[in-house]
Amino acid sequence: MNSETIIPYNLNLFEDIDCGPLKTFENLLDQLPCQKLIHTLNDERGHGRNDWPNEAMFRCWIAMFFLGHKGPVSLIAELERNPFLRRACHIQPLFNCPDGSKSLTPSEAAFTRFQARLMNHQSLLDELFSQLTEDLKNRLFDFGESLALDGKIIEGYAQRPSKKEKRDGRRDLDANYTKKTYTSITQEGKLTTKSYSYYGYRVHLIADTHYELPVLFQVTKAANGEKTVAKEMIRDMPKWLVHRCDHLSADRGYDGGKLRKIIERKEIYPIIDIVNHWKGETTRQYKDTDFVYTYDGKVYYVTSKGKLIRAQYRGYHQASDALRYETHPKSGAGIHRVYIPREEDPRVFNIIGRDSHKFQRYYNERTSVERVNGRIDRDYLFEDHRIRGLDKMKLHVTTTFIVMLGKKKVALQQKDKEKAA
Repeated sequence: MNSETIIPYNLNLFEDIDCGPLKTFENLLDQLPCQKLIHTLNDERGHGRNDWPNEAMFRCWIAMFFLGHKGPVSLIAELERNPFLRRACHIQPLFNCPDGSKSLTPSEAAFTRFQARLMNHQSLLDELFSQLTEDLKNRLFDFGESLALDGKIIEGYAQRPSKKEKRDGRRDLDANYTKKTYTSITQEGKLTTKSYSYYGYRVHLIADTHYELPVLFQVTKAANGEKTVAKEMIRDMPKWLVHRCDHLSADRGYDGGKLRKIIERKEIYPIIDIVNHWKGETTRQYKDTDFVYTYDGKVYYVTSKGKLIRAQYRGYHQASDALRYETHPKSGAGIHRVYIPREEDPRVFNIIGRDSHKFQRYYNERTSVERVNGRIDRDYLFEDHRIRGLDKMKLHVTTTFIVMLGKKKVALQQKDKEKAA
């Protein structure tokens, strides 16, 4: 290092509140329609002590997620050494402490009390989340058009159920066990399954695949079935999302007739991988024709010599609710066509044929919801959390998704400014 190089002793990552992360943070807070929540908290407090105003505490709460702090302790340390962050959070030093000292930031106990108050108003946070999704719907013409569904296990901070049933804020009395089975094919072509047990909670998420943002979600105990909760979420879809959505993709864990029917009743195309429920069968004949099909929707023409010629998917015929298949002229068997009504087996014969490039293209979009789940662990630190209790888990997950949507609104706002400049 050059001896003339001078390193300032007061180097600060947040040198100016008008630039960098703190400016983005302030813009984020401007995009959050949180006035109703703040007014409700103020009314609830009444004429009691107001050492740390609710607006300032809510800003600190959002900052904890936005800046990637594991909890109040690390956020308090950041607030104490960073006056620009205190200013962004509207934190004013407290001079009338009981011992006569001055306090720069709220205490850990103050954050704990505020968190408890927020948990009492989960419905208002849900409203805030819904309002953000509708705001993005109005800004992005294709937001909600392509959706993906997935469930994510968040393992509990506790490793087993507590033997004591009294709630004291320290024990986790809500988490429970679930088992997940993973199926894979070895290099030798053998089907193998492995099962793992988890103790904790489950996030049921419907995300937009284009923007990789949450649209609908529920947080439950780990044992709550993915398909059961998915049915509830789709039944309760807001009208704008039903009208906007074209297709919804999910892995084979969501394969089932009831869920598929609910999706189709909403006039949404289900793009769900299929589980092989056939036992000892590789193909089934379609009525008395020369065509057979497999469990995953592949259709073949059977020649007089018993040779299978793959028939290509040619589209969905709405009037007859049937899928059309046709052999290629160069297949060596000539052109043979067949219309297979979906009632033959609705799981096999999806509205968008499973044996089509369109189905595969839509299904590949499903990986976007997995990336959203990955960000929950990586960027918002759910891999190493200290959360106990279902209500607290709901609060943290909801805040995480609120911050995700708020960041997108800030990005759109910045883009509009650049266009106007």
